[in-house]
Amino acid sequence: RWGRGLGLLEPLVGRESALNVPNGAIGLLFYLLQGLLGPCGSRVASVTLLGTSVASALASLWLGLVLIFGLRDLCLVCLGTYGVNLALLALNLRQW
Repeated sequence: RWGRGLGLLEPLVGRESALNVPNGAIGLLFYLLQGLLGPCGSRVASVTLLGTSVASALASLWLGLVLIFGLRDLCLVCLGTYGVNLALLALNLRQW
């Protein structure tokens, strides 16, 4: 359940909805955007990077809480991903 739409979209749009995409697809889009816009120096790119990094940090916090308190588990790969997302947030804050 938590692997699609952050576990939040299924109750709203249904399990089979096209909006209920896998978290990996959201992450792939996020990291592609970070990689492609990172070298750009424009104000629009900087705001986009910062906005998506804030969203990613919030999603990481949510999924981390679900992992620890909901599923009562610990995943080192997940925690590493959350750390990368927080590092990207720090870098994008610095660039902005």
